[in-house]
Amino acid sequence: MSSSRVDLEKYRIPLEEIIRATRNFSSETQIGDGGFGMIYKGQLSEHRKNHTVAIKRFNRNGYQGNSEFYKELNMVSSFHHPNIIPFIGYCDDANEKIIVYEYAIYGSLDSHLQDPNKWRCITWTQRLRICLGAAKGLKYLHSDIGKNTVIHGDVKSANILLDEILQAKISNFGLSRFGTRNRPHTHLVTKASGKTFYLDPIYNERDEALKVSDIYSFGVVLFEISSGMPAYRARCFVDDKEQYLLDLVRSYYDEDESGVFKKLVDPVIKDRIDMESFHMFNDIAHRCINLDSKKRPTMDKIIAKIEKALIIQLNHGRDLTDTVSSFHLLQLFLALLINNIEEAFPEDDENI
Repeated sequence: MSSSRVDLEKYRIPLEEIIRATRNFSSETQIGDGGFGMIYKGQLSEHRKNHTVAIKRFNRNGYQGNSEFYKELNMVSSFHHPNIIPFIGYCDDANEKIIVYEYAIYGSLDSHLQDPNKWRCITWTQRLRICLGAAKGLKYLHSDIGKNTVIHGDVKSANILLDEILQAKISNFGLSRFGTRNRPHTHLVTKASGKTFYLDPIYNERDEALKVSDIYSFGVVLFEISSGMPAYRARCFVDDKEQYLLDLVRSYYDEDESGVFKKLVDPVIKDRIDMESFHMFNDIAHRCINLDSKKRPTMDKIIAKIEKALIIQLNHGRDLTDTVSSFHLLQLFLALLINNIEEAFPEDDENI
């Protein structure tokens, strides 16, 4: 048995415990699905007792499911960073292939973008901190994993999760690939299948995963956060053609950069945002989506710019809605807590 295998043994979770946690993989506990399987929410009873987790169950379709499972397991078990979703354990019993992650109580960034009631609770300062955390998570993947580098391959708001203090956690490594530090790219085993709204156009030219492609996708996410517009939702029509977020961004920058604030800022925060902070943030986002990949910034430069934008905003003065925002987030937390209690103690009409 290899040393890596021995190290993984302490993370093994019995299938029986996972079956209890998911109520035998009940549809009521299912919270998502992906190309490689289903995701369930559950509470472990023995391994990290009373710990709420997200349980990724891989499709049982032979070699592909097995290879993807072991690839992801070997990858995520090596990650140790506050902005990467924590790996809890795994199960490979009885032909099941399962990886268990920490559950992020506030869900994905995308779920907030889709819900105005949630999104308006998040101030510009909080948004900058979310972006900063996500950027640090990507930098870790790109440069801080021993001799390896990891290209995520599917950076989008749906894969950025938020914990109880709104700290960003990069998740979903189904398309990620290991590379080496002395190579700028690594070949993908399969063609990238991320949403085209986030996908670097370079994928149309070569079948490779690149760091700069993660940066392109992250730039799209940054514009989602400053505008409040999901990248995949059409906003208007020009000459009977649907216009999406990046279409609007490119047209606004081509026409008149001085009018970008008025056209792209999220109306919810426009009266409480420092203009210099906004322009610094959007400038680095715009550089991320440059069609010339050589002109895109590194993660270090992105982090530096977001940090500076955050400092400027903090010096501008506390967001007027910080207290209100915290109150709404407390309400959301209480609602989630009540929901968790109801899930833990479901009513059984036959026993009443």
